[in-house]
Amino acid sequence: MDLLYTLIGRSADVAAIHKLAGRGHSVSVVGVSNIGKSALLRRLCQNAPNGTFVYVDCNQMGERSARAFFTSIWFAILQLIQARSLSNEIKARAAALYDEIIHASNTEFVTPQFDEGFTLAMANLPRPLVLCFDEFDEAYKHLEPQTFLNLRALKDRYGEALAYVVATEREITRLPATREQGEFLELIASHVHFMHFMEPADTRVFCNQFAAQEGVTFSESDLAFIIDNADGHPGLAQAVCCALGAVTGAPKRDKDQDRVIHQMVQLNLTTDSNVRSECEKVWDDLDQDEREALQVLHPTSDQAQIAQRSLRHKFIIRESKDEVIIFSRLFAEFIRQQKIKQQPSAGGVFIDVGSERVWVDGKEIEGLTDLEYRLLLFFYGRIDHVCDKYKIVESVWGEDYIDKVDDARIEKLVSRVRQKIEPDATKPRYLISVRGRGYKLVR
Repeated sequence: MDLLYTLIGRSADVAAIHKLAGRGHSVSVVGVSNIGKSALLRRLCQNAPNGTFVYVDCNQMGERSARAFFTSIWFAILQLIQARSLSNEIKARAAALYDEIIHASNTEFVTPQFDEGFTLAMANLPRPLVLCFDEFDEAYKHLEPQTFLNLRALKDRYGEALAYVVATEREITRLPATREQGEFLELIASHVHFMHFMEPADTRVFCNQFAAQEGVTFSESDLAFIIDNADGHPGLAQAVCCALGAVTGAPKRDKDQDRVIHQMVQLNLTTDSNVRSECEKVWDDLDQDEREALQVLHPTSDQAQIAQRSLRHKFIIRESKDEVIIFSRLFAEFIRQQKIKQQPSAGGVFIDVGSERVWVDGKEIEGLTDLEYRLLLFFYGRIDHVCDKYKIVESVWGEDYIDKVDDARIEKLVSRVRQKIEPDATKPRYLISVRGRGYKLVR
C-alpha cells in the first residue's frame, strides 16, 4: 500500500465537494503535488451519497487528443454500467459502443457513438452524473479546443444532471485561456476548492500506518518531530518517516535518546533527496508571483499581496501569533536556499544540491574533486554543528573505511577544501576547527 495514494482525514474536503457536485455544480479542486488529490477523487467516487461519480485519470490517456479523452471517459462509465444491476441488453449496447469508439478512424466518428453512450448512461445511472478528472493539468494545456466546447455543450444539454470535478496542481482559473477553454472555465470558476493538508491527528495516523508497514517504531516525540517538519503534507511526511525510520532503533527510548536521534535526522534532512524532491514539486506547482511572495513574507505591493492570498488559500502560508509562517520547517528551509540561489551576491557558503554547484560569497567554486564535494556537502547538511572525525569518515568515505582513514588523511582533505573555499586558508572563515571535537561549517 502506497500511503501517498491513501486518503487519510480530509473528511471536510470530501463532504464539501460531494455537496456541491451532488447539486450539479462543477468544481475545481486545487492542491500542490502529493497532497492527496488522486486519493480524494477516488474517495469521492467510492462513497457518493447521491448521484454517480466517475473517476477518469487523464494521465492514463495514450495521447493528448479529444479521441483519447472521450474514450477514457466512456471506458470509465462502461465499468460502472457493467457493475450495476442493469439489463444485459443495456450492458451489451454499452460495450458495443466502446468497441466502436476505440476502432473509429478519427474524432469525427467518435462523437456520435459517445453521444449515444452518454444518453444511455444518463438514462440508466443515478443523477447527477459527475465526471471527476484527475491530473487535468496537462489535458487542459494540450487538448484540442473543440474538446472544451463539447464538454460545455454536454453541460448545457443536461444542466444540473451533469457536473465536472477537475483536479489540478495550479489554480486553473489563473492559467491562460483560449475562447474555447474559457467556455469550459465558466462552469467551474464559481466553485474553486483548495485541498487541505492533513491535520496533526491525521498525520499521526499516517505515520503509524507507515511504521506498521515498514516495521519501524515511532515514539510520541518522533510523531511531534514529523509533524513539525512536514506539517500535514503527505509527501513530506513520508520523506521524514523514511529518514527517521532508518534510525529509530528500539521501541522504547528515553528523552535523551530521542533528542540525539532527532538532532542527527534533522541535520540529514537538509540534503535528503526525498525531502528535496517533495519541496521541488511544491515549488514547481506555484506561479512566479507566488514564489516571489514566499521570499518576502511582508509584501508592500498589491500584486504581492494578491499572491499571498493565493498562498493562504493553498495553505502554503498561514498566520501564527500575528506572524506569517511557511507551512513546514523543511519547506521554509528550501525557500531560504532558493532565495540565496537567486541572490548569488549573498555572503557565506551555498550549495545547490540538485546541480552540485557551490558558491562562496557569491562566487561559484569550481574544481572540487568528488571527495572534496562530498566532504563539503556533509558539512553543509550539518551547518553550524560540530562534526566529529568518526562521522566524517562514515559519511564521506563509508563505514568500511572507519579503521583505514586516520586523522592526518582527514586533515589533508579539510585543508584542500579550505584552499578552494576560504578567502585565506591560513585563517579559516567558514570551515573551522573545534579543538578536541572536530570541524564545523558556519554560515
